[in-house]
Amino acid sequence: MIPVIFVLFLLGPASGNSVIPRDTPSGSTGSPAPSSAPITLSVPSSEPTCYTSSQWLVISNTSVFWPTSTDYLYGPTTGPGASDVICAAQWMQYDERSRGLSRLGPTKTTTVTLYTPTSTGACRTSIRPELYSDVHTGPVTTLCDGVARALGPRETATEYFPGTGPCSSFSESEIKTTTVNREPSASPTCRGELEGCIGVWQTYSSLSSEYAASVTSPIPGDTRSPLRPAHCPNTAREYPEENPCSQCHFIPGTATMFYWPVTTANGDLCAQNGTTIPATPTGDGPNTAILDDYTLVSPSVYISFTSINAWSNRRHGHQCGERHLNQLISVHPTAVTSLRDHRNARYPSEGTPYPFNFAEFLPQTIGNYTQSLIPWPQYRGGSQCPLYDPSCTMVRDDYLPYIEVPNEAAEIDPHWQRCDRRWLVPMVTMVPIIDGTVVAPTPTREPEIMSIDADAMPEGMVEAPTPTPTAELGW
Repeated sequence: MIPVIFVLFLLGPASGNSVIPRDTPSGSTGSPAPSSAPITLSVPSSEPTCYTSSQWLVISNTSVFWPTSTDYLYGPTTGPGASDVICAAQWMQYDERSRGLSRLGPTKTTTVTLYTPTSTGACRTSIRPELYSDVHTGPVTTLCDGVARALGPRETATEYFPGTGPCSSFSESEIKTTTVNREPSASPTCRGELEGCIGVWQTYSSLSSEYAASVTSPIPGDTRSPLRPAHCPNTAREYPEENPCSQCHFIPGTATMFYWPVTTANGDLCAQNGTTIPATPTGDGPNTAILDDYTLVSPSVYISFTSINAWSNRRHGHQCGERHLNQLISVHPTAVTSLRDHRNARYPSEGTPYPFNFAEFLPQTIGNYTQSLIPWPQYRGGSQCPLYDPSCTMVRDDYLPYIEVPNEAAEIDPHWQRCDRRWLVPMVTMVPIIDGTVVAPTPTREPEIMSIDADAMPEGMVEAPTPTPTAELGW
């Protein structure tokens, strides 16, 4: 823990006398409205410098609106709900008195000098996989499409913090000034409940309408003017729609696609005119592979989600169905759709749909290197390149395509049938199934995504236990 040194200076003594928490009930059944500014009253010199007069507190000839809770009992004080009526009135009294005292200004100013250790230069380093904006230092080639391609596995980049050059540490000082205001008596400790507060809000609404119809403009300190019961829960919101999940969106976690490699021969990268070669059979019938406790059957591709859930577009904070962990679905390869130039966001930039071509991931030999040759339009439309940043100009070994949420994902939960499959979509890591074996990648951080609702936040680190089998595997 970094030590922080505080130096305190108290500027001047507290001004004025302490507040006398004594008030005289006004006897009316209404409630006064707070004034926009303190009111100066004529007080005989023999009067004390701090006293109450009707609904006002007078401090040094300046009046402060000083309501009494008994004037704001919006309901019966006995029987069911009485405690909520009394609680709401106590909070109205406290809030209005606090606002009135704050208008008198602070009684004390405190200055704090804060010393914080800081540094300049390359004091810390961070090593990470290279990104589109990094300078590639390894071998590069240019093929028929004229686009530079990094050869070999993805390199690493080193970042220096907080900057570059020699590291220098020192302390910075910051002066913060805080003020202390007068406070009424201790705040209420009660908490109103929704059932009892329904009547409180109904009474407040009725009194507000009556008062608005009786005056042309509010009068400061008018006890007929009701106070808003801000600490009392309001009536539960009513929604006209019967099914809030008739419009919804998915929140997919980290996604991995396991696929059967497609081999081509005598093809050209730019013309994409190679001849497809059937995969080597692993036995009689469809090819099979083992993934943990699952048997994968060709030609289906399999998509796993560390987590997936859905939220309503029509009702704030409403989750549709349950949040499901470690789901594995089977999808026919022709049913997979990529979305180029897509970006997940509260208001997403919906990508252009294209059929998914698994032949693009076939490793090819270029000199001393063997790697996939992703065509430039597909690579540029992937998640690893920003939409409008022209600095993404090189194909690297980091392609993560966006895919449309498959129909099969909607079958995980019966509440997801009408969810939009192109709003928040997964970026997938591609894992080929070779020689009947497949290995799941190491679980990583959930992708950074944004939901329509603040309640639908992306997940953090998730350890992937054994996934739940789907009802039917293969095609």
